[in-house]
Amino acid sequence: MAPPTNKYGSPLKYDPDLCGPQKHRSCTDILCLLLFLVFLAAWAVVASFAYRNGDPKRLMLPVDSYGHRCGEPDLVNPNLFFFDLTACLSPDAIWRGCSTPQVCISQCPEDVWIAEPYLSGIVQFNITDVQNHLICYNQTIVKTVTDKNTLQDVINKKACASWYVPSQSFYFRCIPNLKFNYDQWINNYKSKYGLNVPFSTEMLNRSANVIQTLNELNQVAQDVVHDLDATWRYLIIFCVAALVVSFIYIILLRFLAGIVVWISILALIALFSSGAFFSYKNYKFLKDNQYGRIVPDSNSLEGKVTQLFNKWEFWMLLLVVCAFFLIFIVLIIVFLRSRIYLATALIKESSKAVSSAVSTLFFPIIPWAVQLVVLLWSISVFLFLYSMGTDDRRIEGMDGNCTCTGPYQGITDNTTCTVEEFNKFCHQTGDVNSHCYTAGCAIHSLNSTNLVLYLQMFNLFGFFWGVWFVTGLAQMILAGTFASWYWTFNKRNVPFFTLSQAIFRTLWYHMGTVAFGSLIIAICSFIRAMIEYAEKKVKKYDNAVTKAIFCCCKCFFWCLEKFLCFINRNAYIMCAIHGQNFCASAKDAFQLLMRNVIRVIFVDKVTDFLFFLGKALVTAALVVMSYHVFTGEVRLLDDSGRDVVLVYPWLPMAIVGVMTYIIVSLFFSVYSVAVDTLFLCFLEDCERNDGSAERPYFMSKQLMKILGKKNKRV
Repeated sequence: MAPPTNKYGSPLKYDPDLCGPQKHRSCTDILCLLLFLVFLAAWAVVASFAYRNGDPKRLMLPVDSYGHRCGEPDLVNPNLFFFDLTACLSPDAIWRGCSTPQVCISQCPEDVWIAEPYLSGIVQFNITDVQNHLICYNQTIVKTVTDKNTLQDVINKKACASWYVPSQSFYFRCIPNLKFNYDQWINNYKSKYGLNVPFSTEMLNRSANVIQTLNELNQVAQDVVHDLDATWRYLIIFCVAALVVSFIYIILLRFLAGIVVWISILALIALFSSGAFFSYKNYKFLKDNQYGRIVPDSNSLEGKVTQLFNKWEFWMLLLVVCAFFLIFIVLIIVFLRSRIYLATALIKESSKAVSSAVSTLFFPIIPWAVQLVVLLWSISVFLFLYSMGTDDRRIEGMDGNCTCTGPYQGITDNTTCTVEEFNKFCHQTGDVNSHCYTAGCAIHSLNSTNLVLYLQMFNLFGFFWGVWFVTGLAQMILAGTFASWYWTFNKRNVPFFTLSQAIFRTLWYHMGTVAFGSLIIAICSFIRAMIEYAEKKVKKYDNAVTKAIFCCCKCFFWCLEKFLCFINRNAYIMCAIHGQNFCASAKDAFQLLMRNVIRVIFVDKVTDFLFFLGKALVTAALVVMSYHVFTGEVRLLDDSGRDVVLVYPWLPMAIVGVMTYIIVSLFFSVYSVAVDTLFLCFLEDCERNDGSAERPYFMSKQLMKILGKKNKRV
């Protein structure tokens, strides 16, 4: 009698040759592999073009008030000097710029200089001294200063700085030297010349606050370096501890998976039961005493929360929610408890499979490192391409001291310009032979040509395809390893070089299949990125309709990407076992899963919950241990054996938490592939075999016991 069929195909037939991954196989999806290789070659050409024509230094080098980029060409005059530092009164002014003339100079000033003593006649005018200290728009202006009248004239025109203080270069911007004693300098200046400093007390205080903020940031940076230098050995120890604890947790899951799942389910029942009971009590009390209950009227967040908690409608809604989830969980336990047993049993089997090939636990380090290389490569290409943009120049600083004629007559700030035309048609008011010193044609941003924009999109797509390709390659290699373990009837006979064999099969035969699957997900990821980009571009046209459209599109493609990842993962598993191409493997995997959809849902959710619990548990345990170490409960020693007290103990604790989570995630990514592979093998085993002597089950006795099956003795 023919096996029953449904819309998801017929159950798989018995295959006497199935005793592990197919040994006799051929290359699959060769055209996709060739396409991927051509793409990599094209990506290399794009990178070469970007490296030849781009210069990321352009993104860091500042621009002066006259449109010149400091340091171009050949890093001549690389530092930006601000004429009046009091116009830069916030710490981020070095990034935003500030409303004072700025020029590029070769070196930041190292001493104090103020023009007022010369202008007031207190100090005799010395041409050599003044010209050596004066910082102006250019050296030609410096040479025109021969007496205090010409000095006053260039300062009034803002062609030269009237004062400056010792400065240091910070990302090519001259900022006050944080080690200079400003209080002593001000006192000495006042006592020597009887003059006030060239700014008000308020400005001095505000500038001092900026300097103090920068000083504090500098001190924080030094403290952070000190703490990391004192704790790096302990951080390595905690990384090793994370590896050990993760491995122990995986081994313990062989024995405790069922206990953890059922304790968690009972805890959820207790949680929702308590929530329902507490909600009912509050609902009943507020319903019966709603007129006697005083509700404070407040616009604060605390007041709003209090008002919400004093409404019986809130507790009724909470009661309904808790009751719904409570009933839902109870019904699942009553009718689907066998699926829960199956999920926990598969987790235990996966632990056995991972333990039999311990090298698989450390294998993800390799693809993770390759993905990091892909990321760094993409970022470098992006920066070089971005720096190829043309300067978008705009008028800045038109304050009445600059007069323009011809096509620039009546021009205002933020108008597009060119340096050549601005210098030709604009001059200092009252002096047609002088350049504008307070206004200029400054660089507003970098404009990318259409070619650069297309190359950026190509680079972004390359990043997605590269990352998904490496991910798929790792999944197929691990799937081949765990499939070999499952389809070996006597687990003691599992080959020693299982992982090596899986690596060889995947690299030699199925890189085209991985390229095909990763291409599909990369296209979806790229579309999601383009939707995000388009949403930001049309932000100014925001309305309810466009927001709804973008929200629906983002939600749809997010769901589509998750679905494609699920299909790809199982297609890679089927390809690793049977050696078929991507489409055939995806079709077989999808139909097999849909014929067992209830089992799929429960195994997926139960394993996700256990893995999340494991990540949280291991990470929390290591962070708690690090708390006791870094807060002084354990004696910390440096290289010389001296005691170390940390300034920011939370910093190494945070590093321990992040590093532990990454390490645990790498471990559990292997575990996740193991569960999916064994589950697919288990479903195939159930359909192909019947437990007879000719067609014995490959599954463990525990799995057979859960399903009420057994192998007949020969």
